Amino acid sequence: MSWTTRPHEIDAADVVETLGHEECWRLLAATSFGRLAVADEDGADIFPINHLVNDQLIYFRSAPGTKIVSLTERPGVAFETDGTENRQRWSVVLRGTARRLDVDAEIEASGVGALHTFTRSTKWNYFVISPRTLTGVRFTTEPDHRTRKDNS
Repeated sequence: MSWTTRPHEIDAADVVETLGHEECWRLLAATSFGRLAVADEDGADIFPINHLVNDQLIYFRSAPGTKIVSLTERPGVAFETDGTENRQRWSVVLRGTARRLDVDAEIEASGVGALHTFTRSTKWNYFVISPRTLTGVRFTTEPDHRTRKDNS
């Protein structure tokens, strides 16, 4: 299989704003759902997770499985969440190191024990992601994407 890419033409109407750390943390804290990217022996995998922000750290719960195995063997992760505000889309990516929490006082202080999850599975494994880098972008969307000229 071969992959090709097309150059992206920047339209003058396309304005991409780079977000500062404070705004990135505000957006991370305002959401409860994101995607966790982990590495395993076969490459990378992405898991949807519920999360919470406390003291500029990301906390999440997990049921036993491949995610925990990957995090134990390779704790370097990326976490992404995105959303909309008015006609603007945004995305925040945090890269860091995941660590399993095993001290009850730390679990309680973080609030992760009370984190709501979307599935019924038991999730007694608690993790924290300590950030190394944090980036975010925001851009304005068009009211109707079909009005754009397609150059393909």
